[in-house]
Amino acid sequence: MTKKYSFYIGILFIVALLQEFGLSKLTLYNVSPDIVTIFLAFISVAIGQRTGTSFGFFAGLLTGILSGNLGLNMLARTVEGFIAGFFNVPDDSHATVTQKTKRLYGAIVTAGFCSNAVLVTGYKSIALSPAYRIFVLGAIESLITLTLAVILTRLFLRKSLAG
Repeated sequence: MTKKYSFYIGILFIVALLQEFGLSKLTLYNVSPDIVTIFLAFISVAIGQRTGTSFGFFAGLLTGILSGNLGLNMLARTVEGFIAGFFNVPDDSHATVTQKTKRLYGAIVTAGFCSNAVLVTGYKSIALSPAYRIFVLGAIESLITLTLAVILTRLFLRKSLAG
């Protein structure tokens, strides 16, 4: 069990760096796909809400340090891990890979949207209303992230969800 968590912590570092220095530069309507959300949703669905919340806190710490907005990122990512944990599939369940994948997609969209709402309420932008930033840009970001998640699931995560 400890080896698994050590592996996931290493992946978290790589994902945080990839998000802050790669994917955050790919924007559409000033939003970008969020691979950290995908990672946190995967951890929360596969392992559980408590672990997902803890990983969310550390993901927020990492992305906050890298982006320069520590407190808000920590709060948003912790909320993200907590919300995604509601989609957890227990180890003793008889869920199929398709059912687990649907739960993962639900966790990504829901947790990403809630995290975006936390971030938007903390940022002070004069140009756009908070409602527009939460609902329109949040929906766009959720769809972009979900598209990336579908691609990653097809390439990598499907086997991990099966085990």
